[in-house]
Amino acid sequence: MSQVIRTAIIDDQELLLQQMKMLLELSAHGIRCTLLSTSVEGFFDQLFEEQLELDIILLDLDLRGEKSIVHLPKIKRLTKDAKVIMVTGHDNPKLLAKAVEAGADGYFVKRTDPQPDLAEVVKLTYAGGAFLEPSISANLLKAFQNRKLPHHQVNIGELSKNLNIILVKREIEVLDGLLQEKSYQEIADDNHISINTVRHYVKGLYQKIGVSSRRELIEKVVNS
Repeated sequence: MSQVIRTAIIDDQELLLQQMKMLLELSAHGIRCTLLSTSVEGFFDQLFEEQLELDIILLDLDLRGEKSIVHLPKIKRLTKDAKVIMVTGHDNPKLLAKAVEAGADGYFVKRTDPQPDLAEVVKLTYAGGAFLEPSISANLLKAFQNRKLPHHQVNIGELSKNLNIILVKREIEVLDGLLQEKSYQEIADDNHISINTVRHYVKGLYQKIGVSSRRELIEKVVNS
């Protein structure tokens, strides 16, 4: 039997909630919408009352005129390993950047009614990928690659060029934690991910950078 992807949808339009539920559950990806809510408060009420465990949360960016990004840290903290995909009609790089900085695991722009590929986005995110709207993600990636990691003043753009590698957003966050000499658990807590996810990204960083220990990684990164 295929794995069930336990999914929640938070959107203040009841009709859209039902449309998205139907679209996702009719896909061939094993998606089951176990929680539907028109508000973040209602989401938390159902979550605790029914003691639900979730894999994916689809969170509408605009809820009754309020930007739901402000609720992201709490949602991530209280849903453990659930991944949050922002769903919005805003094709705006600044909003995408804010969502990613707040902990979003994906950003999906709805241009008309829910699009058929939303189910693919859920599947991708559940499998460990990160969907960022292609039309605006290039600007975000450039911003991340040009920022400096504060503790060792490592420029990600220069690092990528010198080592001929490309680092995604989560790898940059984990690398930052490693450079700060943080434990895996501290890195996991800081980024609202599991310790196994941290181990996964550390292993990937070691392979990309060509090292076998944290000390080798720090020396190579700082000296690149």
